[in-house]
Amino acid sequence: MKKPISLLLCAAMAAANISCSKSYLDTIREPESLFYRGKFREAAKALRPLSKKRGRDQLLYMMECGYIHHAAGNYGASNEVLLPASDLARIVPVSIAKEAASLLTSDTVTNYRGEDFEKVLLRMYLGINFLMLGGYDDARVEFKAVNNELARIKSESGEARYRQNVMAKYLTALVYEITGDMYGDPEDLEFAYIECRQILDLRPDSVLVKRDLARLAAKLDYRDDYEKWVADFSLAENPSDADRGEAVFLLQTGRCAVKKSRGKLLDDRTMKGALAVSIATANPVAGVTVGAVMATLGSAENPVPVFERRPGRVDHVVIDVSGKKIKAELLEDISATAIRNMEDRYPLLAQKVAASVAVKAMMSVAAGIAAKQITEGAGGKSALGAILGAIAGIGTGAALFSQMRPDLRCWHTLPDKLYLARIDLPPGKHQAVLEYMDSSGKCIDKKTLELNVEKGKKVFINERCFI
Repeated sequence: MKKPISLLLCAAMAAANISCSKSYLDTIREPESLFYRGKFREAAKALRPLSKKRGRDQLLYMMECGYIHHAAGNYGASNEVLLPASDLARIVPVSIAKEAASLLTSDTVTNYRGEDFEKVLLRMYLGINFLMLGGYDDARVEFKAVNNELARIKSESGEARYRQNVMAKYLTALVYEITGDMYGDPEDLEFAYIECRQILDLRPDSVLVKRDLARLAAKLDYRDDYEKWVADFSLAENPSDADRGEAVFLLQTGRCAVKKSRGKLLDDRTMKGALAVSIATANPVAGVTVGAVMATLGSAENPVPVFERRPGRVDHVVIDVSGKKIKAELLEDISATAIRNMEDRYPLLAQKVAASVAVKAMMSVAAGIAAKQITEGAGGKSALGAILGAIAGIGTGAALFSQMRPDLRCWHTLPDKLYLARIDLPPGKHQAVLEYMDSSGKCIDKKTLELNVEKGKKVFINERCFI
């Protein structure tokens, strides 16, 4: 039994060293505070050196720093950080078993790989940056990459473990329509049309995509489709007007959900049930009881985190342009996506984690029994030695598992929700008023913008609201 004893001792020593390390959450606290106080320059300056330093948290620092530049409107600077981050975060399908194993190591010793939704958003924000810079071809590349990444994210069962990001898909369709018009390329228009049809399947109530389908069908001269969309959606037959321009509003509100602890391991019914099954089906070890194994886990924290929403007051956004009011359409609830994807994966993660934890707990109790009996010279036959050893093993295991913590690292500066609105306008200068409304319909914040709309062109407005 010397091998289990030495393994447990090494693990305990590693856990003690880990507990003394400064965490990512400690480091990000001040830059995040600066960001949410509107001090973008100071926040980005604090993170930029960390984003260049290789280490376990580099990807996070790159995403945080890149997004802060994005929110500040420094799209070129944002791309300088997010482009290498996209290479670092390139999605490689990872098995549930490997993901579960990584949860049993401290966040201070493992490289942060990023949640699936974070990696998708990283590419999406690169696309938005290029869109805001007028680099439509580059934007098209990034938005197409989002679709490719979504197709690659698979679970062990072959099912997609991350649902489609509707905002990313919509922006893909939008930029392909732009390049299709620019180059007179029907293939780009056809790609935009296909994207819109897929979005309609995901969001049958989307007013935006209904209008887009009719407009694109008209451009492609799909007369039957055009008449169908006009009839099905009760649209006016006015697909486009070349003499007008368009304002496209990308609106980001609130603060995204962040990871929190689920609490004690044995307080969670899913995890406790998975542990009971793992212990019951494991190879029995002399003197090791279910009670003794469970006792080692009494103070252990669940290593699988949960995403929790942060308070936000915005329910919807109304845009008033030259007296014309429209309601922006909610295309992506990032917090809901984060929460749902973690919970979708949790039952299978719990099974894998429980199996590993149960083995380690049984080793701890067995090692204690062996050590006590050897000390007494009982040769493994002393009942009292087994009892005292089990107690010692429980204590050793409890100390070891008390160091087990969930990895709470995540992208902190992301918004809670993403809205989009499109308004056709005559060429010239216009005043737009953004009204951020709460659930009762009360305006809780307002911003006035000056727009310059050109004939046949789109002007993009990208705004971030923290409330």
